[in-house]
Amino acid sequence: MKKCKLKARAKVNRDYFFITFGSKMVTFMLYTVEMKPVKVKLYLVLAVCLMMFFAPQCSAKELSTEQIVSLIHPIEPLALQYGTGDIKAYIFIDPKCPHSKDFLSMIHDNDKMRSIYRYYIFFYELKRLHSHDLIGTIYASQAPLQQTLEVMVGGKEMKEMKSFSQKIDMQMTKIEHVAEAIGVNKRPYLILKKELD
Repeated sequence: MKKCKLKARAKVNRDYFFITFGSKMVTFMLYTVEMKPVKVKLYLVLAVCLMMFFAPQCSAKELSTEQIVSLIHPIEPLALQYGTGDIKAYIFIDPKCPHSKDFLSMIHDNDKMRSIYRYYIFFYELKRLHSHDLIGTIYASQAPLQQTLEVMVGGKEMKEMKSFSQKIDMQMTKIEHVAEAIGVNKRPYLILKKELD
């Protein structure tokens, strides 16, 4: 397997951190992060995801980590929670995106990751994939997390609804507004908070 060397820069502020490569925000899972005064060592899971999500232009907005988390905080109750760990991981994914499927499959197959992190999963449509109806159908189901795993990990086909309740429409709209405010430009898109409130 070919080795790839990348220079990483970590931005740390109190209980929050995110990682960038060059000028582009990272969009893959950080398995363990060891913080030292000068040096940050990153141990990454599924390294094959490293460059998949980088585009020639980066549209992520220049927000502080506190601003990012404060924007996400009001929509936390809308997230699908997966895992029991003490580190919050906010993830924006698209159910039809193959990289999002690989990412969720990695989490599903790794008990240790789910014991370290508590994942807050938000669906945010990639317009080219036309996943709006599937997202609404999953949210409208009786067990949205279970349906998510069956569709994205198990490959289950779902009959997509074409119209949704006002509650579901509002849920998707609120998540979309926050994702736009943050500058979410890739799927999966990950933001970590070091400790639970």
